[in-house]
Amino acid sequence: MVKNTQGGSSHKKFGRKYTTGSNNNRLRVSEDEGELYAIATKMLGNGMFHCLCMDGVIRLGHIRGKFSGRGKRDNMVECGKWILIGLREWDVPSEKSSKLSTTNKMQQCDLLEVYNDMDKQRLRESVTADWSILDSGDITRDALKSSSTKYDDNIVFGTERDFDREKLIEEMNCETSKKISLHVDEEQEDEEIDINDI
Repeated sequence: MVKNTQGGSSHKKFGRKYTTGSNNNRLRVSEDEGELYAIATKMLGNGMFHCLCMDGVIRLGHIRGKFSGRGKRDNMVECGKWILIGLREWDVPSEKSSKLSTTNKMQQCDLLEVYNDMDKQRLRESVTADWSILDSGDITRDALKSSSTKYDDNIVFGTERDFDREKLIEEMNCETSKKISLHVDEEQEDEEIDINDI
């Protein structure tokens, strides 16, 4: 038998299920004709979603097992996330089936990559493509635009006391400083006090 050099039950911490994979910072880009950039538009459940692709077509996406399960928080697919999909070229409906059915079936695709906000910026810099379709459906971009919009300054909220204080400050700044003389005692000389010194 092999001698336990680690001691006690600490050998469990070296199990495969506790190791985290090395973080690969390499950006996954489209390498094939069947790979397209898309944005998730609607979550359907059962590991499926609708996505709007760069070519303007809405497709039915399937979340593979690689993206579901334990420790996959970074790969969560949500509405508005940029993704890379792989087309199922063998699943194109034939002409016979399209003639028989009155409803057109959506083309199906598989999820290959989920991009976070940093990856979006790196994609824009490295890949030359028309990102306007994905930008139009990006929820996070709309939130940034709405927070940076200028509001009308004609509406001011405050109490009557606040307005009186502001009015007094404006009057003090507008007028030239006046000198006030105070007579405390006849023995002391008249002192001039500047309002700005108060």
